[in-house]
Amino acid sequence: MRTTRSRCAHPLDELCAEVDRLWTSLIAAPPLHGWGSAPRSGFPAVNIRETDDALWVEAEIPGLSAADVDVSVDGDELVLTGQRQAAGPTAPAVEPGADGRAAVWHRRERGHGSFERRLALPVRVAADGVEARLVDGVLTIRCPKAPECQPRRVTVSEA
Repeated sequence: MRTTRSRCAHPLDELCAEVDRLWTSLIAAPPLHGWGSAPRSGFPAVNIRETDDALWVEAEIPGLSAADVDVSVDGDELVLTGQRQAAGPTAPAVEPGADGRAAVWHRRERGHGSFERRLALPVRVAADGVEARLVDGVLTIRCPKAPECQPRRVTVSEA
């Protein structure tokens, strides 16, 4: 027996399509309430690795200069704060284009505004020795471990 689909969609098909549409829009959407006002926002994206003597943090901050970013150590957290300006003068929905005629934004996914990212450090660091460098949109931060957290070789003596 051959079955055919009617033009009327099954309610579960409609639900699946709606969930897919919602999921896709959530993944593509910028963070809620601006760029980083949520305490655990995901900007900037970071990598943290540990060597014997330091923690290395790499943060992606394309389009920002060293003057736009602040790095600090607050207790057992590394704090990254900064600000990115909007693409337009005040980023209205309609603004003049290069030719003077009105340009309308159809999509704005690049975030702007201020951000703060707090990263829990897995070991104590020597805050006075933290160094940061910004090259090609990647902020690299070296956090030297506190002396008591660094490995120490113990000499074994014979009795």
